[in-house]
Amino acid sequence: MLTQLDYEASELFLKHSKAPRPEKVHIGLVQLSTDHSIEADLNMLVGSSAMIFSNRVYYSSSMTKEALAEISRGITQSASLIATGLPMDVMAFGCTSASIVIGNEKIRELLTVDNPGIPATNPWMGALAAFKHLKAKRVSIFSPYPTEVNYPLYQQLVAEGFDVPTIGALRIEKDTDITTVSFDSMLEGAKRILAQAPTDAIFMSCTNLRALEHIEKIEAELGVPIVTSTQAMFWHAMMLVGKQPRIEGFGQLLAG
Repeated sequence: MLTQLDYEASELFLKHSKAPRPEKVHIGLVQLSTDHSIEADLNMLVGSSAMIFSNRVYYSSSMTKEALAEISRGITQSASLIATGLPMDVMAFGCTSASIVIGNEKIRELLTVDNPGIPATNPWMGALAAFKHLKAKRVSIFSPYPTEVNYPLYQQLVAEGFDVPTIGALRIEKDTDITTVSFDSMLEGAKRILAQAPTDAIFMSCTNLRALEHIEKIEAELGVPIVTSTQAMFWHAMMLVGKQPRIEGFGQLLAG
């Protein structure tokens, strides 16, 4: 065996040139430790247009305003550990209910402490932009959340100028249980919401709700646009960098 000095003398030194960064939108994502769905959903959407670089932030899974507000403590640190040394084009925070509780502007600030000037979004911010893009004035909600989270959602929609004909709530207490909601439950719930009152769009809230792959089926059944959290967040992230996505199979919003 060679000594280190002999090894250094014999090692062949190779030169290299630098390849450019891939020509795709780089999205830095902070997601919850309890989210079982968002990665799989985003993998269905990114295609050749974007790349997702993610990290997780701790969440207790308790669907209370206090527990959701507590998530804010870890967002900046989590964002700072995303792909060190690789510039992001846009930052995203993957939780609808926490964005409602913490606030869109605060989320943007926490995401971009180490990357000032980079645009940022979250599912709630994306959803509000999506409703306006779809020219939806009346927005009904399919919510997995308990009432204490649904009321701020309702308040903020009204404050943004939307009419809210119906909020249908599953009142689930743990985030990790939201991912188990079946397609049949989503479809029947959406039908009941629409039967309650006419609406321009239905928002199926929560990135942990496995709704993305079912959007087309639900839209076909109901005849109204369906906006989901992950769909809206991805759409808005791309719009913020001037790359309007056109993706078939995931609802009117992404169809362009």
